[in-house]
Amino acid sequence: MFKHKLKASLVHLGLSIVLVGLIIGSILFFFFPRLFIAVSDFKEVASLIVSIDLILGPLLTFVVFQPKKKSLTFDLSVIATIQLSALTYGAFALFQIHPVYVTFSVDRFTLVTAKDAEPKKAIDKAFNVSKFSAGKLAFAKMPDSLEKRNEMLFIAAMGGEDLDQREEYYESVEDNLAQIIAKSLDPNILFKNKKEKNKAKQFLSKHKGQLDSFAYLPLNSLKKDAIIVLDKETAKPVATLDIDPWSLSKK
Repeated sequence: MFKHKLKASLVHLGLSIVLVGLIIGSILFFFFPRLFIAVSDFKEVASLIVSIDLILGPLLTFVVFQPKKKSLTFDLSVIATIQLSALTYGAFALFQIHPVYVTFSVDRFTLVTAKDAEPKKAIDKAFNVSKFSAGKLAFAKMPDSLEKRNEMLFIAAMGGEDLDQREEYYESVEDNLAQIIAKSLDPNILFKNKKEKNKAKQFLSKHKGQLDSFAYLPLNSLKKDAIIVLDKETAKPVATLDIDPWSLSKK
């Protein structure tokens, strides 16, 4: 009996690995730009999906499996339903936390996830994208009207949407690159300590060029803050560095 249970459980495990791998791999490939995985909750949510679907399903199969059991088909159907429901919920959770926009406002970039993004509000058609989009760079420009500025500040102070989540104010990063570069952190201060210097060496060895060829901006996300590195000429993000930008003021 034990061998039958073990075999059924291993078959279930194999099928689960394929299914979970395909779903998580697809979400990773289509929705999560590699640069932003480390500053998102992708690994934590994906690990939870894996632990539930690769342990719960096969374990329950091991418990209920008996070759001559009359209700075996029903039992396995219930297990499959539970497992698929958990997997569906997990996949949706991953989709919700993927960045639709990476938006610059005031002095920093912020990841705007599918949960918070409202592309239909965008006036510029370039930002009227699908929530299936991933990591589109945007520049959130403060409105010229003093009345609108005060209204925005009031809404943000009351816990509402801040400028980085107001798609109606999005403009091209390329058209506002000078303003972004002006807020770049000083690399001589950013990479002052030994630990940060090593990260700078690793970055330059991979991407070539000089430190002053890039702009270094704070990057905010729900998980952690880091540094996003932009090419000054192309305005394209080339890396994220695991450095707390706000620690500079403490040095």
